[in-house]
Amino acid sequence: MDRGTLQEDVYIPVAVDAERVIEGIPMVRATYFVVRTNAPTAFWELELPAVTSLHGVGAIGIAGVVYGTLRDRGTTGIDLFSSPDDVAAIFALEAEGLPLSVDLEDVWIPKPWIMAAQTDEPTGNGDELARGEVFRVALPVFQQAYRYTAGDLDMIALLGTEALGQILYSPEETDALHAWSVEQIEITRQAFPSKTVKLRWREASSA
Repeated sequence: MDRGTLQEDVYIPVAVDAERVIEGIPMVRATYFVVRTNAPTAFWELELPAVTSLHGVGAIGIAGVVYGTLRDRGTTGIDLFSSPDDVAAIFALEAEGLPLSVDLEDVWIPKPWIMAAQTDEPTGNGDELARGEVFRVALPVFQQAYRYTAGDLDMIALLGTEALGQILYSPEETDALHAWSVEQIEITRQAFPSKTVKLRWREASSA
């Protein structure tokens, strides 16, 4: 993955969750982190000058998509999630007394787009995708997939999006997310030693 590209543009990290055929098109459901608040707070900064200056609009609640670590980078650009601690830091926000919650949302992305990203950096799985593999999706492409998932865009319009080169496989973040997941399973196992801990997710189905 070209880190230089990530420094110049916004790429959203998404993790493969499941696959499904929708309207005859192989699709991948991918998850991403969202930080949201439903309370007015001075911790958020939002600039909508064309709206606020004319109509006096204020934000009561807002949701933000996480696209970089919470470390103090000291420079501009995106820092990759390189360790389990980077992932855990997102959820630690809920323990800091801020009126924030951390959620996982999902978005549907055409599988051919994802597989094209693997062409440059193959995972060794051929045509298969492993749950938890992380990809970086350029913001304009993510926005289109988001609109499709929300029902505001049809499949034809989605497939008309130019996605070539706009999705990058992220092996470093794949490893970090996997390590964090293993840690969470171990923490749960220690808390409930008499229980069998398993990873569970929604089964993919064909339509």
